[in-house]
Amino acid sequence: MRKVKQVKQGKIVHTRAQKIWGGLALAALFLCGVMVGISFHGYRAKQANKVEVISEQQVEVNSDKTCLIIEDLLLQQLNPINSQDLFAHEYNTGIYEKLIMRGCSENQMRYHKALEQEREIIAALQRPELTQPTCAQIEGLLVAELPMENHDVDDRINRAKIYANLSERGCPENAQKFVELAKHELEIARALEDDMFSESETIEVVETYKRLNMQAAAEEIFETAKKLTNPAIDFILEVEKIINEQ
Repeated sequence: MRKVKQVKQGKIVHTRAQKIWGGLALAALFLCGVMVGISFHGYRAKQANKVEVISEQQVEVNSDKTCLIIEDLLLQQLNPINSQDLFAHEYNTGIYEKLIMRGCSENQMRYHKALEQEREIIAALQRPELTQPTCAQIEGLLVAELPMENHDVDDRINRAKIYANLSERGCPENAQKFVELAKHELEIARALEDDMFSESETIEVVETYKRLNMQAAAEEIFETAKKLTNPAIDFILEVEKIINEQ
C-alpha cells in the first residue's frame, strides 16, 4: 500500500507526484489568467473602436445638420427682394456671402446667383438713369400727382395743367398724347361750368391753353369772361399779358 503523505518532524511532506500535479495546476491557472486578460483587452479595444466609429458618424451627421441650421437662421434675416431701400439690399449681399461660406455646399450656386441679383438691384437703385430715362421718371412723378377724376372743376383744371406740363417735360414720344389729355380735361371743366369761370379759374384755363399752343381757345375764354363778369382792369391786364406772351 502506497503512502500518499509522510509526516516528518510535525510537518506534512508532499510526494514528487503531488508536487508535479501542483505545478501543472499553477501553470494552468496562470494560462487561464493570461487568456482572460487577452480576451478582456481585445474586447475593450473592440469597444473603443466602435465608440470611435460611432463618434465619427455623429460628428458627420451633426456637421450636416449644422449647415442647415445656419442656412435657416441666415435666410430669416433677408429683406424682401422688392424693397426700395438701397441699404436693405446691401444688407442682403452680406447675408448671401455668409451663406456661401457657411451654408451647405450643395446650395452654394443658388446663393451665388442670389448675390448677383442683389448687386444688380443695388446698381439700379444707385443709378436709376441706367434703367429709366429722366423723362420717364418725370412722367411717373407727375402722373402720381393727378387729382381723382370727378365732378370738381378745380380738379379738372389741375389735371389739365399737369397734362400740359407732361407734354413739355415728359418723354417726346408721349407729348401729343398728353396734349390731347389736357384738352380733354379742359373740355370737361368748361362743360361743368358752362364757360362761366371765376377770375382765378379763367386765368388758369387761359394759361393752360397757351401752354398747349391753343391761342384761339385762350382768347375765347377771355372774351367770355369779359362779357359775363364785368372784370376789374387788373384782371383784364393780367389775362391779356398771358395771351400776348410769345
